[in-house]
Amino acid sequence: MSSGAGAKTMSLTDEERAWLDAYRRVLAEEFPGLVERLLIYGSKARGDDRPDSDLDVLVLIREGDWRLKEAVAARGHDLSLGTWIDDSILVLTMGEWERMRQRESVFREAVERDGVAVA
Repeated sequence: MSSGAGAKTMSLTDEERAWLDAYRRVLAEEFPGLVERLLIYGSKARGDDRPDSDLDVLVLIREGDWRLKEAVAARGHDLSLGTWIDDSILVLTMGEWERMRQRESVFREAVERDGVAVA
Protein backbone atom coordinates (compact mmCIF):
# COMPACT_ATOMS: atom_id res chain seq x y z
CA MET A 1 0.00 0.00 0.00
CA SER A 2 1.22 3.46 -0.74
CA SER A 3 2.35 5.48 2.23
CA GLY A 4 1.12 8.69 0.70
CA ALA A 5 4.65 10.07 1.06
CA GLY A 6 5.98 10.23 -2.45
CA ALA A 7 4.89 7.10 -4.32
CA LYS A 8 1.41 8.34 -5.07
CA THR A 9 -0.25 11.73 -5.11
CA MET A 10 -3.84 11.89 -3.96
CA SER A 11 -6.17 13.99 -6.02
CA LEU A 12 -7.60 16.20 -3.26
CA THR A 13 -8.84 19.77 -3.37
CA ASP A 14 -7.61 22.29 -0.81
CA GLU A 15 -11.01 22.04 0.89
CA GLU A 16 -10.75 18.24 1.08
CA ARG A 17 -7.23 18.48 2.51
CA ALA A 18 -8.44 20.95 5.15
CA TRP A 19 -11.38 18.66 5.99
CA LEU A 20 -9.07 15.65 6.25
CA ASP A 21 -6.69 17.51 8.58
CA ALA A 22 -9.63 18.62 10.75
CA TYR A 23 -11.04 15.09 10.83
CA ARG A 24 -7.69 13.65 11.89
CA ARG A 25 -7.46 16.22 14.70
CA VAL A 26 -11.00 15.48 15.90
CA LEU A 27 -10.35 11.73 15.89
CA ALA A 28 -7.14 12.18 17.89
CA GLU A 29 -8.85 14.47 20.41
CA GLU A 30 -12.17 12.68 20.84
CA PHE A 31 -11.00 9.08 20.37
CA PRO A 32 -7.39 9.01 21.63
CA GLY A 33 -5.58 5.80 20.77
CA LEU A 34 -8.55 4.32 18.90
CA VAL A 35 -7.60 4.89 15.26
CA GLU A 36 -5.09 2.41 13.91
CA ARG A 37 -5.06 3.62 10.29
CA LEU A 38 -6.76 6.24 8.16
CA LEU A 39 -6.82 5.65 4.41
CA ILE A 40 -8.12 7.37 1.31
CA TYR A 41 -9.22 4.91 -1.35
CA GLY A 42 -11.20 4.94 -4.57
CA SER A 43 -10.92 7.48 -7.36
CA LYS A 44 -9.33 10.19 -5.22
CA ALA A 45 -6.52 7.82 -4.20
CA ARG A 46 -6.04 6.55 -7.75
CA GLY A 47 -6.16 10.06 -9.22
CA ASP A 48 -8.92 9.24 -11.71
CA ASP A 49 -11.67 11.19 -9.93
CA ARG A 50 -14.17 13.51 -11.56
CA PRO A 51 -15.56 16.78 -10.19
CA ASP A 52 -18.56 14.91 -8.72
CA SER A 53 -16.48 12.11 -7.10
CA ASP A 54 -16.90 11.49 -3.41
CA LEU A 55 -14.04 11.26 -0.94
CA ASP A 56 -13.76 7.63 0.17
CA VAL A 57 -12.26 7.35 3.65
CA LEU A 58 -11.54 4.14 5.54
CA VAL A 59 -10.99 4.43 9.28
CA LEU A 60 -9.54 1.32 10.89
CA ILE A 61 -10.06 1.28 14.65
CA ARG A 62 -8.52 -1.03 17.22
CA GLU A 63 -11.87 -2.30 18.48
CA GLY A 64 -15.44 -1.18 19.08
CA ASP A 65 -19.08 -1.86 18.44
CA TRP A 66 -21.44 -0.35 15.87
CA ARG A 67 -22.21 2.63 18.15
CA LEU A 68 -18.56 3.62 18.37
CA LYS A 69 -18.07 3.11 14.64
CA GLU A 70 -21.11 5.27 13.95
CA ALA A 71 -19.78 8.01 16.26
CA VAL A 72 -16.38 7.99 14.51
CA ALA A 73 -18.04 8.38 11.10
CA ALA A 74 -20.48 11.02 12.37
CA ARG A 75 -17.61 13.33 13.38
CA GLY A 76 -16.41 13.39 9.80
CA HIS A 77 -19.89 13.92 8.41
CA ASP A 78 -20.42 16.81 10.82
CA LEU A 79 -17.23 18.48 9.59
CA SER A 80 -18.41 18.30 5.98
CA LEU A 81 -21.65 20.18 6.68
CA GLY A 82 -21.63 23.50 4.86
CA THR A 83 -18.82 22.42 2.51
CA TRP A 84 -18.70 20.96 -0.98
CA ILE A 85 -17.17 17.77 0.37
CA ASP A 86 -19.08 14.57 -0.36
CA ASP A 87 -17.50 12.25 2.19
CA SER A 88 -18.03 8.51 2.25
CA ILE A 89 -16.65 7.19 5.54
CA LEU A 90 -16.34 3.50 6.33
CA VAL A 91 -15.24 2.51 9.84
CA LEU A 92 -14.02 -1.04 10.46
CA THR A 93 -12.32 -2.69 13.39
CA MET A 94 -8.94 -4.30 12.89
CA GLY A 95 -10.64 -7.66 13.51
CA GLU A 96 -13.08 -7.02 10.66
CA TRP A 97 -10.20 -5.91 8.43
CA GLU A 98 -8.29 -9.10 9.23
CA ARG A 99 -11.34 -11.26 8.48
CA MET A 100 -11.61 -9.53 5.11
CA ARG A 101 -7.99 -10.51 4.43
CA GLN A 102 -8.68 -14.12 5.39
CA ARG A 103 -11.71 -14.19 3.06
CA GLU A 104 -9.66 -12.62 0.26
CA SER A 105 -12.08 -9.70 0.01
CA VAL A 106 -11.95 -7.94 -3.35
CA PHE A 107 -12.65 -4.66 -1.54
CA ARG A 108 -9.68 -5.10 0.80
CA GLU A 109 -7.43 -6.06 -2.10
CA ALA A 110 -8.44 -2.88 -3.94
CA VAL A 111 -7.82 -0.72 -0.88
CA GLU A 112 -4.45 -2.38 -0.27
CA ARG A 113 -3.51 -1.84 -3.93
CA ASP A 114 -4.82 1.70 -4.47
CA GLY A 115 -5.29 3.18 -1.00
CA VAL A 116 -3.17 5.98 0.41
CA ALA A 117 -2.45 6.03 4.12
CA VAL A 118 -2.96 9.41 5.73
CA ALA A 119 -0.17 10.24 8.18
